Amino acid sequence: MLDTVKAGKQIALFRKSRGLTQEDIARQLNISPQAVSKWENGHTMPELSLLVEVSELLGCRIDQILFPVPMPAMNANFEHILLPYAPIAKFTGRKWPRSMSKPAILAAIKLFMGLEKCRDTMNQQINDDTEYIFQAAFSGISFGYSWGFDDNWDECLAVYGLTCESHPSARYSQKEFIQMAIDHIRSGYPIIVIPKEYTDTILATGYSDSGKILKGIPFLDGDDEKNSIMSFGQLKSFSEWYLKESELLLIKPGSKTDSLVDKCREALQKGCMLLSNKVHLFEQPLVGYGLVIYDNWCEELRKETNRELTDIECIFPHIFIHYEGKLRIRQFLDCCMHLIQDIDSSAVRAAISEYEEILSICEKCMHEMLPKTPENAVEARVKRQAYIGILHRCRELEEEALSHLFKCGL
Repeated sequence: MLDTVKAGKQIALFRKSRGLTQEDIARQLNISPQAVSKWENGHTMPELSLLVEVSELLGCRIDQILFPVPMPAMNANFEHILLPYAPIAKFTGRKWPRSMSKPAILAAIKLFMGLEKCRDTMNQQINDDTEYIFQAAFSGISFGYSWGFDDNWDECLAVYGLTCESHPSARYSQKEFIQMAIDHIRSGYPIIVIPKEYTDTILATGYSDSGKILKGIPFLDGDDEKNSIMSFGQLKSFSEWYLKESELLLIKPGSKTDSLVDKCREALQKGCMLLSNKVHLFEQPLVGYGLVIYDNWCEELRKETNRELTDIECIFPHIFIHYEGKLRIRQFLDCCMHLIQDIDSSAVRAAISEYEEILSICEKCMHEMLPKTPENAVEARVKRQAYIGILHRCRELEEEALSHLFKCGL
């Protein structure tokens, strides 16, 4: 039986939890404040047609108003945590190199939403490097150096049937920004908080303290450990996350799901064009993409020699960025060869062979040359000349690899 007094109290509770006054409700529904007061006192009830608008305005269901269950006290402090949609197996991939945060976050979202079809004998989603390899290519990161790419989160999420909305913090008050994050998590979807400064990007799947503390997993460019651990059972707390200038991405269902095969084909086409670029387009010489990076890198080494520097400044960490990018390209090519049926496998295998030689050269450089610090400018000059020779050889190999890939007819 409908209890108008309890229903009225429920309207009042939901109104206050949203920070609204009776006048706010009346104005938005085009009625008098006295009418709202009568509802909350249990004297009258909204008509059915108006009740739909009331529930939407209060962010609740109609049954929560008409047939209320006991609610926690208005000042209760509780955690709201979303659980993964399907069980996730422990990470079985390589922790190094895994320095890129964006593909790691995208892979984590797929796992959280229970969209990974590859399962173990316990029906747990396989958590390995596969999705990281794909998303490193789909995001374009594996084809470039450092931060030389456009923002394409929406395109990367489309392969999962998801999309996102971007909301810069500068456009909102702190209260509005927090509320937006809370509302979205309570709708059942995670959020991403991308800071403007170099610090952790947060994949949040919960909150506490009325949203002033987010619960989630941190990711950070250059931190292999953080980018490989995706434990949704041990969420970290991020207090005052809303005080820093950032961008809030709201993950949502998309209108369509991009074909993995089509996405691979598209990424491979884009990647080949980026890798063959010979014109520098960025302020910093070692930020960007394409064969031009090899030329810029050699020039930077010559500049250091002309300044008679003992330290070889432009090798670390760029040699690791170079290595990981080429490793992900080689892995992605292997995936494409097995996924794209009409691809020229012999041409892809030839390209993979060239990238394997580049990786072998880089590994030798990192393990044998990089640890030995020159003692003076003369030794540094000799070592830089060796690095220049290595870069020339890698450039030749990559040109050969690209010539093979362009023959694939993609």
